[in-house]
Amino acid sequence: MGMLDSQLVFCQGQAVTAVGDNGSTTQFNLGNPNQGGAGMTGENLWVQAICSETATSAGLATVQAVLQSAPDDATWTDAVLGEAIPVAQLTAGTVMLEVQPPPAMQQYWRISWRVAVAALTAGTFDAFVSNTLQRNVPRPSGFTVE
Repeated sequence: MGMLDSQLVFCQGQAVTAVGDNGSTTQFNLGNPNQGGAGMTGENLWVQAICSETATSAGLATVQAVLQSAPDDATWTDAVLGEAIPVAQLTAGTVMLEVQPPPAMQQYWRISWRVAVAALTAGTFDAFVSNTLQRNVPRPSGFTVE
């Protein structure tokens, strides 16, 4: 992973349980609403959302990572929707959203974890803005080097 600015972390290890939209613990504020948006920075920014701890549910829950923006940190609209992933497929390390933000993003950004069908009983999620894509591949422990 490239450099990660702590001010661009939407959430780290956020537990999400309730059905419906669950906003990230932190929102990103571009500052000046007239500065042209993140699509005009010249950087290749990426918004990434990842399941950090395997999710479980008593029902057939699905979870969708949604990038949202707002002009006022209150009136959130969907900008990019990730796939609605069945809980059985939400294991640690599952990438749920990996997208460059569209130019029409407003001043405030957040990730919303959209839980449908049934509540989650376990699972945590990470989301952040970075200048590169997360490519850490988990490897099994306990190997022997000869």
